[in-house]
Amino acid sequence: MKPTPKIALVSCMFALGLYSNAANAQAKKPAPKNPKSATKGTTEAGFTKLPSGLCYKIIKHGTGTRKPAINDHIKMYIHVHVPVAGGDSVMFDSRKMYSSGPVPFPISAPKFKGDPIEGFMKMVEGDSAVFTLPVDTMAAAGNQLLPWMKSGMKIEYDVLLVSVKTDAEDKKEAQESEAKQTAVDDKLLQEYFTKNNIKPLKTASGLYYTLSDPGTGDLVKSGDKASVNYTGKFMDGKPFDSNTDSNFHHMQPFDVEVGKGRVIKGWDEGLMLLKKGAKATFYIPSGLAYGAQERAPIPANSILIFDIAVTDVQTPKKPAEQAMADDKLLQDYFAKNNIKATKTPSGLYYVMTQKGLGPMATPGKHVSMNYTGKTLDGKAFDSNTDPQFKHVQPFSFVLGQGQVIKGWDEGVQLLQLGSRATFYIPSGLAYGERGAGGSIPANAILMFDVEVLGIDK
Repeated sequence: MKPTPKIALVSCMFALGLYSNAANAQAKKPAPKNPKSATKGTTEAGFTKLPSGLCYKIIKHGTGTRKPAINDHIKMYIHVHVPVAGGDSVMFDSRKMYSSGPVPFPISAPKFKGDPIEGFMKMVEGDSAVFTLPVDTMAAAGNQLLPWMKSGMKIEYDVLLVSVKTDAEDKKEAQESEAKQTAVDDKLLQEYFTKNNIKPLKTASGLYYTLSDPGTGDLVKSGDKASVNYTGKFMDGKPFDSNTDSNFHHMQPFDVEVGKGRVIKGWDEGLMLLKKGAKATFYIPSGLAYGAQERAPIPANSILIFDIAVTDVQTPKKPAEQAMADDKLLQDYFAKNNIKATKTPSGLYYVMTQKGLGPMATPGKHVSMNYTGKTLDGKAFDSNTDPQFKHVQPFSFVLGQGQVIKGWDEGVQLLQLGSRATFYIPSGLAYGERGAGGSIPANAILMFDVEVLGIDK
């Protein structure tokens, strides 16, 4: 568990692991399970089918009277599964992931036809319901399916709606709850400091910290990239995560873009109190950590203690400066490897290795591709044709909809059905200063060997 921001179910399909990008194709098939469920193997009998294709059935009526509307906030228990031969493939189960209670969910406009949000708005407090959605509907909306999903399968959602609140009601309740918890946390911290003879400094937000080494140079500022070693502990001293302890299986510095909400609030604030080389301990009240949100193995409303060492600080180049640096690296690469690439106004380079004969790929069309992605040193980080990456099947997406990086959305529009090409994508058209996962560093130039397999009319 890295110190990332608290989880929120901002999109139902996002929370369930169905992403509209290439990374989702690497997901592994869940192990079939056989949970006891009254809805296992449901059919269309007794279901109401909405024009969008979403089917629903109210299993038990609640006593509430208000249905969720757009911008409302709900809390619910939700179990998502796909009936398969021999059992269910469970995709999401809130009771197992969030033992502290129902999960919060903001109601926004449905993102596609059949979005379960449409069904949630048919319920009232206390209702239990079942929703079914064909995976084919998901695919038709441009959502990238998990590799094991087959045409004809249906996703089932078992939902218990616990509460419905307006945005104003939700904010008021959260503020009142946070105020009470802040007082509780501060009392616990004061008692901890007295017991352990610790004399920390306190910030206006309620963050406490001690410095064992001040470091050198300038203070870390918002936008800087800090490389950090850390160990996170509870107040009883039990560690829950560390990148210096092999028991947690990630022994490398943790890079964070400071002040951008990439980490919990206590980290964003605390790191800007430090310099390169500094060593400190943060005592973070729950409101500056994960709050009332459970984040396994961290219970809700947990005070967290982090031992921090800032190993490096980098101030990122401005976009224009980074673009110039990337272009120079690419020009040097082309000269060294005797490559004659064509450059577009955006800074994308490409080489056409096989001209297609079919229609051009245009925005709004579903495109099916084969690809291999490499960094500029030639190291492959992803491929749907190489078995080592465990998703050997065509990758499909809707062109021009932001479902892929900018370099792909632009580059694929240069191709016809049957085309093969290599894209040389500067970092600003790829993952920029954030990078992606552990395989694509910040400000990485990416190369993709691509082939257009299909273009839907």
